[in-house]
Amino acid sequence: MLLGIAIGDAFGAGYEFAYKTRAEYQQVDINKYSANPNPSFRHRAGNYTDDTQMSIAIAELLADDIPFTSKNLADYFLRAYKRDPRVGYAKGFQAFLDSIETKEEFLAQIKPDSIRNGAAMRSVPLGIIPDLEAVVEYAKINAKLTHNTPKGISSSIIIALISHCAIYKKNEIESSRRIFEEITDSEMLSYFSELAEMRTFNPALLFGEKNKDKGVPCDAMRTVGAVLYLFDFSYPKNILLEAVKLGGDTDSVASITLGIKMINNDLDSLPVHLFDNLNNDQYGRDYLIDLGDRLATRFNIQ
Repeated sequence: MLLGIAIGDAFGAGYEFAYKTRAEYQQVDINKYSANPNPSFRHRAGNYTDDTQMSIAIAELLADDIPFTSKNLADYFLRAYKRDPRVGYAKGFQAFLDSIETKEEFLAQIKPDSIRNGAAMRSVPLGIIPDLEAVVEYAKINAKLTHNTPKGISSSIIIALISHCAIYKKNEIESSRRIFEEITDSEMLSYFSELAEMRTFNPALLFGEKNKDKGVPCDAMRTVGAVLYLFDFSYPKNILLEAVKLGGDTDSVASITLGIKMINNDLDSLPVHLFDNLNNDQYGRDYLIDLGDRLATRFNIQ
């Protein structure tokens, strides 16, 4: 799961908002990581971004078996960023992280009114929690810290529940029913109902009319929609390629989708270079493997 998050993130980051139209995203080279061509992004090929770093913080909090509270979550987010600054954060949020030093400052100064996809992009590890009610509760805590809006909260819950059902092999009907029970935003309910009826690719529906030629926006609802759409592609390699071909916020979509897909797939389902060339610094590939082992032990996952 954690390697899937990081590989999807690192691969997708090379294309994130790199082009003006979706047509330019169609030539994707699965045989290498690419550095994002936007010089202001400062992304290096094979390096994961904020999506993975914040997912790591959540996984560490779960593995350490301490209370999953807003205060502890703020502490782990801040600690992960300060020890290993990564690219990819929204400019305003990165400036916020740079300006504070303590979890108390985080809680006092954060403005959690965003409908962007930041809560959803980091909620895949929450699926490892065995109890379904706890999954929902933790996903709400995750979202409310930074994205305390109906769309932000719902998106966090949806991704966590899909991850949970993949880990514990719960049936799809149970997953779908619980997901729709937890959505409180009427626009999201309508959107997902329309997506369920989509028989041919409809970018105006999937991304919204103003983004139909640009790809997935940094929007909680649209990001989750893209993830659900990608699950129709069976193989991890195809999912990774199609996530990038959607365009727009390619790293978040690829990270979430591949993280969930790799729960029940082996690494040999992906090109070996994606593992070999994933950044392996202090908090890179080997650290993710170790953290995954800690999570598996903590929650008795075989």
